[in-house]
Amino acid sequence: MRLTSEKELKYSEPGDHFTGPPASEFLPASDPTLCAILEEMETPATVDEITDHLVEPSNPPIETWADVHERLYEERLPALEASGAIAFDRDRGTVIVLEPDSGGHPMAARALVGAVSILLVIVLFLVI
Repeated sequence: MRLTSEKELKYSEPGDHFTGPPASEFLPASDPTLCAILEEMETPATVDEITDHLVEPSNPPIETWADVHERLYEERLPALEASGAIAFDRDRGTVIVLEPDSGGHPMAARALVGAVSILLVIVLFLVI
């Protein structure tokens, strides 16, 4: 099978034992390192594009690629989203890196503070 980038995917036959490199070989050891890699990429990016970026140019077996993809989707990207570093849309499988403000806080945190402030002003206006 050929991809548009002229790379071959390596498939195993049914009953073969998977002996490719582990996903951990391609995943950054820390969240800050993964975040730095995402910052270098053009976002929004799909989980597929991030996986491709991490495994290139090794061209591992498709099972390894799938394991890297699954770990990103299920564990690493949700953790980065929870920290406020990225916005991860699980339904679309897209990631957007959030820009920190001058104090190092992600813009999402500033937006939340702004929304709460506006809500408080409205409540105070209605009460008075």
